[in-house]
Amino acid sequence: MSTLTKRQKFWERLWTGSIFIYTIVATIVVWKGLSKYGVNPWIFAVIDAITSYTYGITSARMVIALIAKNSQLARKWALGAAVSFITPQAYILIAAKNAPADVYRIVIGVITALFLFTATSLLIDIKRKKKVTS
Repeated sequence: MSTLTKRQKFWERLWTGSIFIYTIVATIVVWKGLSKYGVNPWIFAVIDAITSYTYGITSARMVIALIAKNSQLARKWALGAAVSFITPQAYILIAAKNAPADVYRIVIGVITALFLFTATSLLIDIKRKKKVTS
């Protein structure tokens, strides 16, 4: 594996920092808004912290496999990324008891929005890396 450029290190750190900040914000939102419906914010925080780390690794390896045109390996990493991505929100959907329907709609909306953002970011990253390697 090649050494990262200063620019790549910057973007990697920015991505990692944004995931960390998102985890903190999401935990506060769960604590303030969903704990009254049975969602434990500490369990959510642990799940989200672990899966954020796993998601970062699996999504990066998926991109590398896609660039290398290894679709079998890319599918393996994509499965890991998908599971890591959905797990914290699935916990909310499973743990919430007697929550208003809007809570479920919001959680599903967050899953959808984050998936679309991530998919778009990955596609942009793949195109950028293909330009650099060609």
